[in-house]
Amino acid sequence: MFEELLARSVVDDSMKLGILGNPQCFAVAADGTPFYSGGNPGGTKVCDCKSPRRYSDMDARWGWNSYRDQWFYGDNLFCIVAADSPYDLPVYLRICQASRHDSVLCIFALSELRELYPDMRIAEVIADGAMDNYPTYELLHSWNITPFILLDSNAKAKFSGELPSGVLCLDDKGNPVCPAGIPYQNCGYSHPKGIKYRCWFACKCTDSPYGRTVYLKPGDDLRLYPPVHRDSKAFRKRYKRRTTAERDNKRLFIDYDIEAYGSRSSKMRFALATMAAINIHLDAWLKFTGFSIIDLLDMDSAAA
Repeated sequence: MFEELLARSVVDDSMKLGILGNPQCFAVAADGTPFYSGGNPGGTKVCDCKSPRRYSDMDARWGWNSYRDQWFYGDNLFCIVAADSPYDLPVYLRICQASRHDSVLCIFALSELRELYPDMRIAEVIADGAMDNYPTYELLHSWNITPFILLDSNAKAKFSGELPSGVLCLDDKGNPVCPAGIPYQNCGYSHPKGIKYRCWFACKCTDSPYGRTVYLKPGDDLRLYPPVHRDSKAFRKRYKRRTTAERDNKRLFIDYDIEAYGSRSSKMRFALATMAAINIHLDAWLKFTGFSIIDLLDMDSAAA
């Protein structure tokens, strides 16, 4: 219900104004953030004995806040933001139990996003390492969406296909390593062979004076070898747009301070987040059109 309200009340109009980006090549940034409950996680006593206790927020759950490195009590608010918008505009919100991981939320969110905006073609998804898993890459590949997702720093790179001749293993970034233990140099994509890697020193370990060259196809491992390689300038430049999701969270939780209400209901928390997201769009409309209430009042005064 709230997803539909946000989409039909403001997002559609922002798209018509042209402040969300190209709807036929739409890029989104996705991120989840803790939404703290106003209820007491320990509950309150209902009698002199130790139990039972009364809990004012029956919807809240415990979850892990990786940014603050601590547990929190409440919900997980997942936001999808227009990555190419100069105003950091949210296009989709979903609230879920705090214990639900972002990688699971991302799948549901992207599926519902496609249903909410059937005329929009999502071309890129920009996300952090929380969404780094094979099912997500396979799903995005089936939808013809280019992923810009960092490798999870806690996960080890494991190639799912067969390593080509001349490759001993992969390093922690997914780059092939030669039998001498030296990572190959990434030379970009070479159609139709795949991503080209060349020996840094052109060592005479082969008959070629150019040095040993190996190729890895993105289709062999969608996670380690996405269409845009993580070591490329294009990937780093595009990934910088992920901060638009962080700025959107700042607008919700600091500028509009949606946690200050101390809500003890997931439905109320979702309503507060949705109303704040609508206001973010309205603020963008004012900036884009240059509308000023002061100018309108001056015109009324002059007419009087």
